[in-house]
Amino acid sequence: MIEKFQEHASNERTYLSWIRTAVAIAGFGIVIERLPSNANSTWTGLALVISSAVLVALASLRFLVIRRQIERSDAGRSMFGAIEVLFSSMLAVLLLTVFVFLLGLARGG
Repeated sequence: MIEKFQEHASNERTYLSWIRTAVAIAGFGIVIERLPSNANSTWTGLALVISSAVLVALASLRFLVIRRQIERSDAGRSMFGAIEVLFSSMLAVLLLTVFVFLLGLARGG
């Protein structure tokens, strides 16, 4: 039996959900890049794909930090708070990128 299996399984499920989110964002970026609208779609698509790669890196870092904390039983000293702030900031930037792209499409540019 794996020690602290519930905690490890929960950590892995969270990691996989972040990976699925990153893949969806990358896919959306590729779709935007393929649109024949204008040059902004190329830059927006590229920004989303790069942001997706950064999101995967942050998710992997968070997964490893939490795994180490679970193994050491360091639940009191939570270092991943800064990573969670980075996730939130990253998602805000992604939403802003999509908003700017859609605003450009609405203006016809």
